[in-house]
Amino acid sequence: MAKTENALTNRLKRAASLMEAASFSEAAANYRKILNEAPENEEALYNLASAHAQIGKFGEAVKGFRAVISAQPDVAAAHAGLASALELYRISRFETMLALRPIMELRAPVDNYLAAMNSIPLLCSCYKSLAEILELEGRMFEADVARAAADLYAIDLPAAMLDLGATIARPGDLRGALERYRRSMDNTPDCWNMSEQEYLKSNLTFTEDKILTPDGLEVMMEWERPIMERSAEIVCHNRGDVLNVGFGMAIIDSAIQRCGVTSHTIIEAHPLVVERAKEWAKDKKEVTIIPSTWQAALKSLGPFDGVYFDTLIPPMIPFLEHAPNILKKNGVLSYFQYYVDLRNLMTMIRSNFSFGIEYHVFENISENTYYRLDEKNGDDLYTAPLFVFRKTE
Repeated sequence: MAKTENALTNRLKRAASLMEAASFSEAAANYRKILNEAPENEEALYNLASAHAQIGKFGEAVKGFRAVISAQPDVAAAHAGLASALELYRISRFETMLALRPIMELRAPVDNYLAAMNSIPLLCSCYKSLAEILELEGRMFEADVARAAADLYAIDLPAAMLDLGATIARPGDLRGALERYRRSMDNTPDCWNMSEQEYLKSNLTFTEDKILTPDGLEVMMEWERPIMERSAEIVCHNRGDVLNVGFGMAIIDSAIQRCGVTSHTIIEAHPLVVERAKEWAKDKKEVTIIPSTWQAALKSLGPFDGVYFDTLIPPMIPFLEHAPNILKKNGVLSYFQYYVDLRNLMTMIRSNFSFGIEYHVFENISENTYYRLDEKNGDDLYTAPLFVFRKTE
């Protein structure tokens, strides 16, 4: 098998080099031979159609590009399918005894979604090529249809699909999801691209209702209070041992204290915030403050009954990979994401966790800059998902 695969790879490289050398007739002959043995090889199908276009065999080229398109996953169907699957995980309100669904049930719709995402560059190329050929043949209506399809499978559509917020809000509507994603990106300030080390060295400004970086990036805001307080209730579900990663303005940690817990551990990395956390903790019960990045601290901590994660620049995937090691059985992990990242969900699917999505309604957001909360419910209020994972083993 390995020898056969290597031979095919070599033949594809040889045919590709002929394309690069503009030897299109010879390249087409090579691709036809490859397809006799591997009739579903996408690279050969696409490049044979491209070679036919170059040598003026437009009918064959159109037929070839359409064959490639028909072989690809239905992106809109996969988009709608994952949104529908996620809807099954919607919960009205997390309670201690609430049974959550196993997250591994999302594996199949996520795999279909990934296959659809991976097909987008090829679909875009095929439709662009079709539009050019059809225009040359004077088939202007068909060319416009192909060009519109190429625009739909835009270069940033895969990135838009990584933001599941757009998928949930616009199930099956690729244009709507793409528009939502682009609008969200336009609202994201340039200073959001700072590294974790740059942030930890920055001189923060603390006001009554927010924390700001020197560039004006909002580290935390007062309007987040309701969802922080709700998050505290979730991670304090059994009043046990609780970990919060990211002290911020002390909103969630103050709420945790009001819930009453056995122990309360806080990891905070920014030196200025650490000093404020230490001052805050002086009259609090059972509080341990760890002045460190979570990466350096977690290996020596746990297990916990509840964990909340909220840092400005979250390396979420490494944290989520470590989550099973720091949670007790039936322990709960929660986080709020304004950007609902598919990759984070993929990480958790590899676990045996159960999962639920509680949608939080914000009564008031005075400023909505980079937080991408651009979806409102029927009452004209912003909503955002709060993710809840429970360790089941």
